[in-house]
Amino acid sequence: MKIIFQTLQFIRSILPKDQKLKAVGVSILLFINSGLELIGLSAMLPVFAVLLEDNMVEKYTWANWIYTTFGLTDDKQLIVLLTTILFIVVAIKNVGGMFIVKEQSKFAMGLYTDFTKRLHKIYYRKGFLFFKDKNSNILFRNIHLATQNFANQQFLGVLNIINELAILFLIVSSIAIYDIQIIGLLVIIVIPVFFIFFKYVQKRSLKISDVRRDVNPRLSQNIFQSIFGYVDVLISGTEDKFRDRITKDVDALANTNIKSNIYNLAPTRVIETSLMLAILVMNVYGVYYLNSRLELLQLLGVFAIAGFRIMPSINRMMTYINGLNQNKWTFEVLEPLKTETHYQKEIQKEISFEVELILDKIDFHYPDNKVNIIDNFSLVIKKGETIGLIGASGSGKTTIMNILLGFLKVTKGEYRIDSQIYGPEYEDAFFKKVGYVQQSVYIIDASLAENIAFGTSKKNIDYKKIDQVLKKSSLWKIANNLPEGVHTRIGENGTKLSGGQRQRVGIARALYFDAEILFFDEATSALDTETEKEITESINKLSHTDDLTIIIIAHRLSTLEGCDRIIDLTPVKV
Repeated sequence: MKIIFQTLQFIRSILPKDQKLKAVGVSILLFINSGLELIGLSAMLPVFAVLLEDNMVEKYTWANWIYTTFGLTDDKQLIVLLTTILFIVVAIKNVGGMFIVKEQSKFAMGLYTDFTKRLHKIYYRKGFLFFKDKNSNILFRNIHLATQNFANQQFLGVLNIINELAILFLIVSSIAIYDIQIIGLLVIIVIPVFFIFFKYVQKRSLKISDVRRDVNPRLSQNIFQSIFGYVDVLISGTEDKFRDRITKDVDALANTNIKSNIYNLAPTRVIETSLMLAILVMNVYGVYYLNSRLELLQLLGVFAIAGFRIMPSINRMMTYINGLNQNKWTFEVLEPLKTETHYQKEIQKEISFEVELILDKIDFHYPDNKVNIIDNFSLVIKKGETIGLIGASGSGKTTIMNILLGFLKVTKGEYRIDSQIYGPEYEDAFFKKVGYVQQSVYIIDASLAENIAFGTSKKNIDYKKIDQVLKKSSLWKIANNLPEGVHTRIGENGTKLSGGQRQRVGIARALYFDAEILFFDEATSALDTETEKEITESINKLSHTDDLTIIIIAHRLSTLEGCDRIIDLTPVKV
């Protein structure tokens, strides 16, 4: 049962104060549900008593009261009345139970939504280097699957375990009042079987947790790589290798799912068998030691009613406990929520760019490497200037661009925009001023217009502006030749466009968001000579319009022909 206390402790540690209060409210609803379950179960006893015994009105005060109050004339009417009351009680219990389940699920899914949002925000706060270092499939698993599994399996699981424990306690207490012998049978026969089975399953459930934690992101990675790298997979002849890796991971998950299904279903069989053993023992006891068969029938009736509710209750508890064990890996993923619950983003300030960008005697090294990649480097870029950065691989071109973009923070020295030292408080304002065209422009599976107005909802796209940037980026003719113009879907990763056209989409995207500073990071290196020339001409046209500041990284000098200055970074210390 250790996992139950660990889960409760973890939930308490990551829930904000307002959610803790809601969790208490949900818990109270669960205890009400436990009471309703007991009332529904108790309502069966009078019906069984009337069916099993004659002359109930003379023997029991409660039967006489019902008989008199409702003006009944015979036992048949009493049976019908009690059965009707039982039906009404069970109906009310089930309606109330459904409402409680709805509220419980709403709260759990609210946690899923909140945890997903908070974890996504936490990852974004970790910055550029974090995303550069982490596998995207692991991040997807953490943000989507871990949060969902925690809400569904850990949170709902532990609440339902508490609910089932409360119901069990109430049932056992009621039975103990009625006949302590039944409790003795449960303690001697059912409980040992339950704990033996629980111990057997516990370690195996934790192994399932480890497999799912490790295999899911690896499987996603191999599937995505084989899909997005379809052409390369075919040409390299690695189709079977990818399929073998996918098959291996699918087999591992299938094997764990088989075991999980068995572990979830087995408690029903185990508890049912142990209850039948208890009935066998009870029959032997009743035949030899009780005074009448009626007394035995009453004892079996109470035990059957209790078993009717206890067996599924224990089964659900085992299923929930298995779920807690199998999803314990989510604790590690959600650990950051403990310390960053009350994070407030630094207050953002406006920043103007009217004169120049300045790198003043900067050093830079990555956190895991103390050797400077950039050492005592200075650069001034005037507004409206077009600058080319060239140099050998490892000379620091991309690092300098990432510093200018605000993705990396200098280790030493200053990065100034006009006279203002750049810091995290200026991020929002500065990012609105920049556009970034990479070697591989990110294209979503949507229309051309949606890709240009990236992240903007369809209804809010400014199509007049789309037309303007299409002309500036030399996409106007291309867009008009598409079947549905700018509304044409251009395929995942832009499969319906050429490499040069995808680069132009990147340029159009930057212009749509009114970029004042355009960064091109090896934007033409993957293109053929003719297409590279066309893109270079498009960039050169832009450099003489709208007072744009342009910074270009390139390997070939031909790409930088239109630049006002070309800076060779080869001498920079590696």
